Amino acid sequence: MAAGGGIVVGLGREPRPENGDADAPSLLFDWTALETVGKCITAGFNKWPTKYGLPIVVATSEKAESEIPENRRGLYDTLLKSSLLQVESIMPGSRAAAFLRQRQATFGDALVILGGGTGVEHLADLYLERHKPVLPLDLPLGASRDDGTGGALRLSKEARSRPTRFFRFDPAFANEESAALAGIATRDGTASPTDISVGIVELLCRLARPTAFYVRLLNPDHAKFSAVESFFREVVDPVVKEAGLDRVEIGTDKSQHAFMNVAIFESLHSSSMAIVDVTGERPNCFIELGYALGIQNRVLVTAEEGTKLPFDQEMIPCHFWKPAAPAADRKKALIEFWERCINRPPIVKVE
Repeated sequence: MAAGGGIVVGLGREPRPENGDADAPSLLFDWTALETVGKCITAGFNKWPTKYGLPIVVATSEKAESEIPENRRGLYDTLLKSSLLQVESIMPGSRAAAFLRQRQATFGDALVILGGGTGVEHLADLYLERHKPVLPLDLPLGASRDDGTGGALRLSKEARSRPTRFFRFDPAFANEESAALAGIATRDGTASPTDISVGIVELLCRLARPTAFYVRLLNPDHAKFSAVESFFREVVDPVVKEAGLDRVEIGTDKSQHAFMNVAIFESLHSSSMAIVDVTGERPNCFIELGYALGIQNRVLVTAEEGTKLPFDQEMIPCHFWKPAAPAADRKKALIEFWERCINRPPIVKVE
C-alpha cells in the first residue's frame, strides 16, 4: 500500500488453532492484512489512484459480519469511516465461500496466496482464467481443513516451472519472472521475513500493469473517426495512464493473436476495465459492451454529444463528450464521470 497498491480480502471470523491459545496466529490472514491497512491509513495513505475506485475492498456476508471478533470491531469502524473502504456483500443469508471468492476475484488485479487448500486453489483458478497474476508462496503451512491438493505450496512448484502462466512482467523486465520467484523462496521458513516481503513488493511492482480495453470506432473512413480519435488520444489515453493502467486498443496496439476476433474477446476478458465509446453506433461496439457487462467487468460508457443510444443502453450511465471543447475541459469531465461511476455494481451479480 505504501508503494501505491490496494488490497482485496475477506472479512468475518478470525479462527485460532484448536489448542485454544488466544495469542496464537490466526488461521486466516484477512484481519492481519486489515490491521496493516489501518496503520497505513494512520500514517497517511495517498498514493492510490482514486480514478481506479477505492483502495480497500472486503468481500463479506451477513453471517460473516455478525462473526467479526469484538477485538476487531474498533478496527472495522475505523476502516468504515476512512472513506477508503468498499464493502462487497453477497446475497442475504448466504455464507458460501465460493461466492465470496468470486466477488474478490472481480476486484483484485493480482493474487498473493500462502498455504490453504481447496479454497485457495479455487481462488487461484478464478484469477488465472481471467489472465490475472497469481503469486503463490512456497511456505508449507498446509490447509486448516486438510483439503485440496497442496494449495499455494503445490502452485508455487508449478509457477517455478511455468512462471509466465502465473504472471508476466512489464516488458522492461521480460524473462526475469523465474529469477524473481527464486528470490522469494522461503526455504521452509528459514528465509528472512523482511527479505521475502520486500521481494514480493518488488515482484508486484514489476508486473505488467492492469489494462483498460478500448471499444471504439476504428474505421478511418467513417465521418466520426477524427472526433473519436481525438477524444481517445487527447483525453482517454492520459486519464488511463494516470489511473495506473495500460491501454489495449485492438487494431492500433501490438497483438499476440493471429485473428482479430480472438484478440478482441480474450483481451477484453482479461482486462481490468473497459472503456466503451459508442459514437457512430457500430454493432461490434454494442456486442463488446454486452460482453464486458456480462462478465461483470468495470465498464465506462462514452459517446460524442448528440449520439442516440439504443433503448437498453439508455439505462446505463454514459459520458457525452463535446468534440469542440478544449482537451483540458474534456479530460476534467471524463475524470469526474470516471470517479462517479467506477464503483457502480455490475448489472447482474451471479451468486
